[in-house]
Amino acid sequence: MKPKHIKQLQAQSRKLQARRVDHDTFVVESVSNPVANHVVTVKFERDGTIHTRCTCEWAVNQGIACSHVMAALEYLASMRGRTLSFWLTEEEAKRQKQRVFCLADQRRDDGVWITSRAG
Repeated sequence: MKPKHIKQLQAQSRKLQARRVDHDTFVVESVSNPVANHVVTVKFERDGTIHTRCTCEWAVNQGIACSHVMAALEYLASMRGRTLSFWLTEEEAKRQKQRVFCLADQRRDDGVWITSRAG
């Protein structure tokens, strides 16, 4: 299930603190509970597909691209001097003329598109 208001979610994710626990695991603060955290795992495929998991309610109920996942991916991008933007369609992402990745839904062939630019 894709988020409907992806740009609002993207803005919200940029306010969250993320920290790396190991190679592919991150802890991201909760939006709804300031004393809680969510665990996010990230796996990259060679073809530019990204698979993630999060412990938040949205992700547990088959949602993709929660603010915690976005925050973890932004953290990774910032380590390389990059900034990410999230898009609901591949066409929107390709219009940006930047490198394009797909945040894949592990249950269906539906995903969220990501562009990366120098930040």
